[in-house]
Amino acid sequence: MISDNRSKAMKELIINLGADDRGAQTFLKLLELGAQPVSVIARYMNVPRPTMYLILEELRKIGLVEEFDRNQMKYFKCIPVSNLEDLIEVRRADLQRTEGLLESNLSDLKKLESKLSITPRVRFFEGKESVMKMYEEVCKQKKIAAYFNPHLVKKIMPEYFYKVAEMIRANRGSAREILVYCSEADEYFDKFHTKTHQIKVLSKGILFKSDTIIVEDKVYMISYGEKDVSAVEIYNKSLAETQRVVFDQWWDML
Repeated sequence: MISDNRSKAMKELIINLGADDRGAQTFLKLLELGAQPVSVIARYMNVPRPTMYLILEELRKIGLVEEFDRNQMKYFKCIPVSNLEDLIEVRRADLQRTEGLLESNLSDLKKLESKLSITPRVRFFEGKESVMKMYEEVCKQKKIAAYFNPHLVKKIMPEYFYKVAEMIRANRGSAREILVYCSEADEYFDKFHTKTHQIKVLSKGILFKSDTIIVEDKVYMISYGEKDVSAVEIYNKSLAETQRVVFDQWWDML
């Protein structure tokens, strides 16, 4: 029997390879079943056959499943698990080519970009994968200030507990974080506190159950539920400046 944590990790792997949530569930179920006609897969996944065709077609396009005919019936099967590493290598090569294209065309793209286009003022992020993509954007900022509850993050998003701080370090940014008092705060402080990543811990009893991140012209607020996580990005320089003033006052008091 595979544990829930291992099942979540396997599902995350398939999502990172390009599948959506339903596609990842379908892939893992088909891995158990072996090659099957669409009707059988649809029954196990409890979705209509036309919907199952669409899901399988998306998985086929990203290279996770194959199709073949047997006795005038179409079957689908997962690619061999050993081929997943090859698929990752292909994605890595594609990403490297894309990075090269971006680097060589960035200045021209910026010239082409319309200065009159409307920039979204508020964006919402639902689920761990979406919030992690948000964090990747945040960590590209040179200066970050944040209120952070390490206990909740390690409980709800344990796979990301160190990842954000490691991304800040990798991107050579600077950060100041105010942490809720807990054993996880001590662990986080010992691992990441440096001159460029400064950390202060609140007194025992001061508690907040969401995180706030402040960058130059944006404010991010992250909420951790028992089963999922969500966030909102507010793109407003005045709000960011106000939040930074409050943060600075609190920082100086600690």
